[in-house]
Amino acid sequence: MNKIAIAFLTKDRVELSKRTIVPLLQSDKFTTFIIDGSDTPAGMRFAGDYAEEGKPGHVHINVKGGADTAVVYALTEMLRGDYTHVGLVENDVLLHPDWFGPAMALFKRGKADGLSVGAVSARAYTDRIIVQRDGYALMHNLGWGMQIMTRQAAELTLRHFRTHWTTENRRTFARLSGIDIGSYWAFRTNDHWTTPDWGNDAVLASHGLASLALVPSPVEMIGQKPSLADQGLKLADAPVEDRRNDDAFDRFATMTSLIRENHLDIGIPPVRFRGDDGTEIIFAHQLDSLRGAFWSGDWRLKWSPGLGGFAARGFSPALVNAKQPEPGASFECYASGTARFMVMGGEKGGQIQIEDTKSGYVVRPTLLPEASNQVTQVVAPTGVSWRLLRLTVLSGSCLLYGMQLQEAQPAVGGWKFDYSKLWLV
Repeated sequence: MNKIAIAFLTKDRVELSKRTIVPLLQSDKFTTFIIDGSDTPAGMRFAGDYAEEGKPGHVHINVKGGADTAVVYALTEMLRGDYTHVGLVENDVLLHPDWFGPAMALFKRGKADGLSVGAVSARAYTDRIIVQRDGYALMHNLGWGMQIMTRQAAELTLRHFRTHWTTENRRTFARLSGIDIGSYWAFRTNDHWTTPDWGNDAVLASHGLASLALVPSPVEMIGQKPSLADQGLKLADAPVEDRRNDDAFDRFATMTSLIRENHLDIGIPPVRFRGDDGTEIIFAHQLDSLRGAFWSGDWRLKWSPGLGGFAARGFSPALVNAKQPEPGASFECYASGTARFMVMGGEKGGQIQIEDTKSGYVVRPTLLPEASNQVTQVVAPTGVSWRLLRLTVLSGSCLLYGMQLQEAQPAVGGWKFDYSKLWLV
């Protein structure tokens, strides 16, 4: 039985999928999962035909909800099996025929150089290299497009799945290697949210694991609109000599070794986002980690790559069933200190109620429609406290992106995140 599984992530663009799946049909080396979220008949037929032809592997169709949903679904499904390594390949990544052996060899090459490798890739973009080595590079970002992770790394990926802040990445790799990637990476020194894959390698590094990629990269990106050049991207088709830095590499190897031996904790990035002022943001799909968290009524998670990763959309009774007298969707949890609910109105706006059940504080703001792209922070103020807070949708609908809390909050023991937490439509 194969100990490696690789998920091929597809959505329409059948002409690309027919080409890019070919290097993944190596059933003697790994098991292929097709994870398809196509909307067009041709896209859905591609995955269906593969299953009907009896080819080895597993086919999962109708995986809707966006690219990050597909990643969470794929990792969840593969981790159900007894695989030691799990991978992701998107259908615009054309791997060279002999990619697999050299890519997998990076786990051993890294170990020989003093690293514990959590993820490898056959693809490297030049601006995502921290240190160039002979034949490979130490990376600060591999991306969901192509990577293979150890089981431990994949479990860390799911547990820490959220949007990240650019400074989190810069600080993590500066502390570990001495290099500030802000001097050359795509975002330079800008501070803003990034999608979950941009922070994942920092998560692995903060747990003592390295991300490596082959250089030169045996891969071609196809069907890019706009082109790679227009996106400011360049595949590492040759060693990036000005990124050679033995001192930085040795520092990274030493620091990550200390982390693995429990002699060092660099403190970032945590499961929940923690701001420079000590505030904590708990995004919608992480709210179950709060004590007493309870959802009632009609809530549905929505892909939100720009903030959180996922937002919770709650509806009032009028949008669900006008004849039902029950209250609208509500969320409640225990929290200490001042809390700010990060919310926005739905398609036509909405009104919500925020209630502090201990003090009796109630506020009923009207929220702007979703088209405004205006996220509002509704405050439930307090000093030292431990109380039940409740949000209720009174009319229309509401997008709840999460909660910003003035104090770090206790977490439910053993909390984890996987596809079972994504109640999507």
